[in-house]
Amino acid sequence: MQQLLELPITKTTRLGHVQFFHFGKAHITNASGLILDVGAWTLEVACHWQVEVAGDVTIRFEEVEIPRDTQTLADPNFDPQVPGSTLRDRKLQELVRSQREPLRVLQVTASPQGDLTLTLDGNKVLRVRPSEGVLEETSYFWRVFSNTGTNQNVRFGPNGVERE
Repeated sequence: MQQLLELPITKTTRLGHVQFFHFGKAHITNASGLILDVGAWTLEVACHWQVEVAGDVTIRFEEVEIPRDTQTLADPNFDPQVPGSTLRDRKLQELVRSQREPLRVLQVTASPQGDLTLTLDGNKVLRVRPSEGVLEETSYFWRVFSNTGTNQNVRFGPNGVERE
């Protein structure tokens, strides 16, 4: 986890309800030959998480069920599975893009129960808490992996910490 220290959050993405936080920058080529802009390291989260600013919760895991623009009339075609369509997506984009300087990881702590705390610049904190709820269809609650080919990947699930 110490590889995340001093790296900026460069983007966030998601697949369904699973959230990805990308740190640093890397480019990889997928099986189709497309060059993808990803983080050097990625934190994949399939459990409860939240972002706090100065101790107040500002982005919640559950906001994936709320449409991106909550001021408009209900859209019968709203599909929370579509990336970019939810309030959570909008808030995370604003968090990453609205900073003058990139948000860097200042400290990472983990508990034996798998709870992670990433302290960021600007009095911001990302808390990952499998103890508060997990997605049922996953074999692990969170994992940190390298997109640059190093084999220093770790995950936490029902069996505790595992190295990949």
